[in-house]
Amino acid sequence: MIKLKPVFLGVLLWFLGSTGFVLGQDEVPVIENAQNDTITYCSDSVYIAEFISIENIQIDAADKGMQVSIVNYERGEDKLGYDEVPSLHYNWNNSKGTLEISGVGTDEQYREAISKVFYYNQSGTRSVGVRTFAIGLLDADYLPYTKHFYQYIASRGIRWTAAKTAAENMTYYGLKGYLATITSNVENDFIWSKIDGVGWIGGSDASKEGDWYWRTGPEAGTLFWRGTSNGTAFGFAYWNNGEPNNVQKSWGVDEDYAHMVVDPGGRAKSWNDLPDEGDRDQPEGYYYPQGYVVEFGGMENLELQLSATAYIEVRESKRPELDYTKVQTLFCGTMSATVDLIFQDSDPLVELISLDPSVTVDDPLTTKPTIEAADYGKYYFQLNTIDEASCSYIDTVMFEFHNQPVAVFDLDSNECYGYNLQLSYTGENFEETEFTWYYNDAEFDSGIGLDSVTIPLGFEDIDRSVALKVNEQGCIDSSLALEVKVKPNIIVEADNPEGCSPVMAEFTTTTSKPAESYLWDFNDGSTSAEQSPSHKFLNPEHIQKAFDISLTVLDINGCENTAVYDTLVKVYPVPTAGFDFYPKEVLITDPLVDFTNTSHAAASYFWDFGDSTFTDEKDPVHRYNAMGVYNVWLEAGNSFGCTDTIIKQLSVAFDKLNPPTAFSPNAALDEDQEFRLYAEGVVNEGYNLLIFNRWGEVVFESNSQENGWDGKMRNGNFAPSGVYTWILEYNDFRGESHKQKGNVTLLF
Repeated sequence: MIKLKPVFLGVLLWFLGSTGFVLGQDEVPVIENAQNDTITYCSDSVYIAEFISIENIQIDAADKGMQVSIVNYERGEDKLGYDEVPSLHYNWNNSKGTLEISGVGTDEQYREAISKVFYYNQSGTRSVGVRTFAIGLLDADYLPYTKHFYQYIASRGIRWTAAKTAAENMTYYGLKGYLATITSNVENDFIWSKIDGVGWIGGSDASKEGDWYWRTGPEAGTLFWRGTSNGTAFGFAYWNNGEPNNVQKSWGVDEDYAHMVVDPGGRAKSWNDLPDEGDRDQPEGYYYPQGYVVEFGGMENLELQLSATAYIEVRESKRPELDYTKVQTLFCGTMSATVDLIFQDSDPLVELISLDPSVTVDDPLTTKPTIEAADYGKYYFQLNTIDEASCSYIDTVMFEFHNQPVAVFDLDSNECYGYNLQLSYTGENFEETEFTWYYNDAEFDSGIGLDSVTIPLGFEDIDRSVALKVNEQGCIDSSLALEVKVKPNIIVEADNPEGCSPVMAEFTTTTSKPAESYLWDFNDGSTSAEQSPSHKFLNPEHIQKAFDISLTVLDINGCENTAVYDTLVKVYPVPTAGFDFYPKEVLITDPLVDFTNTSHAAASYFWDFGDSTFTDEKDPVHRYNAMGVYNVWLEAGNSFGCTDTIIKQLSVAFDKLNPPTAFSPNAALDEDQEFRLYAEGVVNEGYNLLIFNRWGEVVFESNSQENGWDGKMRNGNFAPSGVYTWILEYNDFRGESHKQKGNVTLLF
């Protein structure tokens, strides 16, 4: 419910007490909008009653409260919005144009809520003119034009006569009620916009057919129409087409009472005549009574300030908008510019005001002001405009003054570059700048402050180009795509790149682009101009030796590249094999030989003595079991697996012949029956044995060691017993000549 704080009104004490007021001393309920000058509505929402005053009203029921009604509501255009006050509830009634605010609250809470209600227009083709707003309690609508309150009472099937009685028994805070009397188009429009169904109003011709009088309220007894549909108006009347027509009903009555039409096929906001019970034959039709309209006011000399009014003039206005497709807001390379303020479909009055004290504006009241800034940056301005409807607007615009960068970077078009290309911006920038680097017409990298970049060029046989775009706060410059010359890529392969000295290495090379020339440096004082040379590497030292091989290639574009391959060739040292032996002359009578190893830089040894015997001793001693010429072979090795071999020849010979001193042709053993000089190692070639008697005569001669002296002389007779001298000349198996002589005794 709504409680009005007590009011002291003297003689009206009895009347006000019937409304439920609790009276007190000098506390008067007030709803007042003292500053109700007409507010201009252009395009932005405006508060309706920002300075509303509400005093001595306490709302202590959830379904009670206050409302703001648009009296001359234009449906589809007008709309009320609000900044919500906590704990209160809001309901916009789109059919009535009323914003209802309900909930338990103090007069201060409701004052705040009403002050935050704003108006705006939803239509692109608005109806211009003054909108009137009624601000009052939720239980009735207030019409400032009449200063009366109105309520629609829904009561389905109620008769006109019953509605009249019920209305006259109602009061509104001391104001007596009655069926509404409509005396103007303003009042008619207001009431029609607020009702919810068929509503009885206070007109009737029951006392005299055809004479329509107001039978209620202060206008009771006032004639406002005579006749039927073609009758004469004596005051305001708004009958539907063909009304009134006093149609006789099937149950024997005619039509003597006025109500408002809601039939969508009829004349909007108009009236028609009905019998007291309405069209009872069609309870679901448009002419079956739904309720009645009660009016309060004009019956007594009582002015309670329970409502307030506000006025808004809706003008045909649209906020002037700059045409940013034509207005230049960015200026590069300057801190002074004349701007051209071009608007979309309007030509308003303007004023441009700088919001930065360091910026000056010349000719601020023209559409071509000149702006001067002290430094690069973004600057904000207040733009005041007044359109043809005298609506003023305030906007904020921004103009920017920035450095004009130049997209330059450190690329020498005459230089040949390697695999990685490092580029750096060489221009000047003052503010945060975005750099976008391009490689072969595609974006390679981009970022704020990315003023340098490394681009891997690769070595493919392709054309290459780089470019740069610089964006400093919207001021942009792009370079041309610049060609990049790349050094030829060199790939070297070596066959047999390591081994024991000497190493014969074979080199092959391939390049990313055809080459004009090659220059090899083998790091040993030798060079080659061949594409795939062979080279012998020597290591005369006794430690491993590595060779750094370099190749310089000049391609068909004049780009030169040098590739250095560290330790590409490794040459291991080779030991020097050597040995001596003692004795130098080895006799079969003493065949033990001492070998002395004289090898250099060796760590392992292998001996082959030539008689199918071997050893890995360093300084071996070897015994020969037979005379002969032997090839002694020594292999000396080192830790790298490199070896050297030496072969020396050794002879094992007999010392001398040891002939018998006597023999007898009559001896029992065959070998004792002749004198024969022979030995292993003696060859027949050059062999000559002579036997002499004591007179120096040759008694026997043999040229083969197979033939010995059997004691006979040349005549075939045995020689006499005695001592004989022999002389032997022979060659051994080594080809050396020997000569021995001696005596032998012949016995019988």
